[in-house]
Amino acid sequence: MLRVLLLGCLLALIAITPVTLHSFAEGPFPGFTGGFDEPTCQQCHFGNDLNAPGGKVTLSGLPAVYEPGQSYTVSVSLAKNGLEKGGFQLSARAASGASRGRDAGGLVVQGTDLQVVTSEDRKTTYIQHSPAGTRTKTPGTISWRFRWTAPKTGVPVRFDVAANASNNDESPMDDFIYTAAATVKPKR
Repeated sequence: MLRVLLLGCLLALIAITPVTLHSFAEGPFPGFTGGFDEPTCQQCHFGNDLNAPGGKVTLSGLPAVYEPGQSYTVSVSLAKNGLEKGGFQLSARAASGASRGRDAGGLVVQGTDLQVVTSEDRKTTYIQHSPAGTRTKTPGTISWRFRWTAPKTGVPVRFDVAANASNNDESPMDDFIYTAAATVKPKR
């Protein structure tokens, strides 16, 4: 009887292991940008140091000073030698003041390679890759574009992004995680 029970436990463990080790092509759960005391993708993807040499994630298209209510096209780019598959998550939140940490402006999807998700408490919105947005078009680099509509009230806005340069083995092991942050100020 004990032998059957042990065998059953072993088989159950083997059966759930692929589910546990499967990566998140559909995108991470909300809240993994590394900003405002959030963890990064390294919470689930491990094996390399955060921001290890040889790769990086960058934000472009953000103005140094934004016009309240204006819309901007923003790009997230991930580069790493050998990159075939990647993903990211980004938030745009008030950097200071009474609304610190709350959504600042709107994140708008362009195309099918992105999706918007909301935290469980519905207080924070994130934009991230979708299942269609993980493959590189050029080996070693992948980029995503979206629209950010600046808040109507003039507050400094902090953008936090975490990105996964996947080794494409469909597991969370030996992936490279990169982070970046940028703050833009309102026009005075």
